[in-house]
Amino acid sequence: MPETQDYPSASLGLATGLFMIALFLGLREWYERRAREEDRSQEDRAHFARQDLRRGLGIGLVASVAVLVVVGAILEWTPHRRPSVLFPIVWIVIMGLMVSLLVLALVDLAATRDYARRHRRRIVHESIDSIRREARRKREDAHDDDKSDPL
Repeated sequence: MPETQDYPSASLGLATGLFMIALFLGLREWYERRAREEDRSQEDRAHFARQDLRRGLGIGLVASVAVLVVVGAILEWTPHRRPSVLFPIVWIVIMGLMVSLLVLALVDLAATRDYARRHRRRIVHESIDSIRREARRKREDAHDDDKSDPL
């Protein structure tokens, strides 16, 4: 009968899932990078360069956590024998990487919000300018109609 708490198998399953997530995120980032327009502003190019760096670092961190979960499973801590000193170190590093992933995700969220806010402002300003041009054109047309009407 199998053990109820089979930590190595659970850790291997977790690591496999994390590797698949890292692979999916890597492929998504690659497709997104290929689909970008080439004629962007300097500010947009800088934003996307930083975004690529952040997201690549995040993918690397997820893959690192997956590797360390497997290492942590190999260094299984059991009370029947002397515990490995590396076991708590590996899991503390995993927790630190998880906190780093969270901070990186929050930084990426803030950067994406700033990017969206900047573009929303630009769209609003372009709309206002277009409305003003249209109103000016209609005023001028109405003024020209008044001049040409001899009555």
